Amino acid sequence: MKKIFLVAALAGAALMTSCCKDNSKVTLGSLSGEMDSLSYALGVNIGTGLGYELKDIPFDYKAMDEGLKKSALGKSDLSREEALETIKDYFMNKRPERGRAISKQRAQADSIRQATGDTTKVEYPVADEAMFESEEERREVSYAFGSDIGFNIRQNGIPVQVVWLIEGLQNVRDNNTKMNDAQANQFLQNYFMVQRPAENEAASKAWLEKIEKKSGVKKTESGLLYKVVKAGDEATKATDKRDTVQVHYTGRTREGKVFDSSIFKNRSKEQQEMLKQYRPDDYDKDEPIEFPLNRVIPGWAEGVQLVGKGGKIMLWIPAELAYGARGAGSDIGPNDALEFEIELIDVKPYVEPAPADSTATTTTPEPVKK
Repeated sequence: MKKIFLVAALAGAALMTSCCKDNSKVTLGSLSGEMDSLSYALGVNIGTGLGYELKDIPFDYKAMDEGLKKSALGKSDLSREEALETIKDYFMNKRPERGRAISKQRAQADSIRQATGDTTKVEYPVADEAMFESEEERREVSYAFGSDIGFNIRQNGIPVQVVWLIEGLQNVRDNNTKMNDAQANQFLQNYFMVQRPAENEAASKAWLEKIEKKSGVKKTESGLLYKVVKAGDEATKATDKRDTVQVHYTGRTREGKVFDSSIFKNRSKEQQEMLKQYRPDDYDKDEPIEFPLNRVIPGWAEGVQLVGKGGKIMLWIPAELAYGARGAGSDIGPNDALEFEIELIDVKPYVEPAPADSTATTTTPEPVKK
């Protein structure tokens, strides 16, 4: 199975959106009770991935585990941006350069031995200490790496007990795991492909049933729930899914977590910081979004057509009208129902392109006279 969190950390995962409300399911847990198999399997999965992909790096695993634990529990000493900056600098700049220097040094040493007739076979360490220039840097990078893994775990909404996850990591390092990598992968695969989709489906159904009973909420034949907050101009509506609309919107999970928004105050702290970096002069400006309705999820397209220009509407979209069993990104799981708050700013009706003029003739140029 793909090492989801490891890969995310290595790549300097794209900033994920979240609202200020903390809906994390991560807990500390206790080794004194029954083993939490999901957390342990995740630890084995990540630990095995580290051994395969980063075996050349002599991490400070104590610092890494500390960073993972604190970040997963929402208590990291580093911001997400600080952790990512440290990771990207090391893996994109320092690691390649130092790896080449170590290889060159070893090759030169081998050449000298061969030239002097020394046939001694030298066993070089897989993880050379020279990959870090100091113990301080080693701890800093290790802590940041663990912090990013912990952040990704926290944001994915998985019910993880941190102590069992770290136990799995440590057991991989000690080569005495309670389940091997194949067993851990099988357990995680069952969780993500069978158990979690079923849990989401049941929870989404119960959530929508509760929403449907609220005052002013209506239901379409497709199963879309909506509440018109402001009708807008009834004469100016989107009537064709090829129409283009301009909107302000905020999308939330059923737990209230914002996964996307065109409104600055609704964005996550991480996205706000990113906007400050790339748009320092107007980072807090709300930017309406414009797109054709045939390029959004079905429930969204249907719902926007229920209000006129200037109108506002709330949508509660069943998974089958959203992202279905596949989900989307880290915030929207398989079979997740969603909530959208939408303000329709403008509508641009689709215009059929003019047909080609079949009566037009091609003019043949006269031959050049010599």
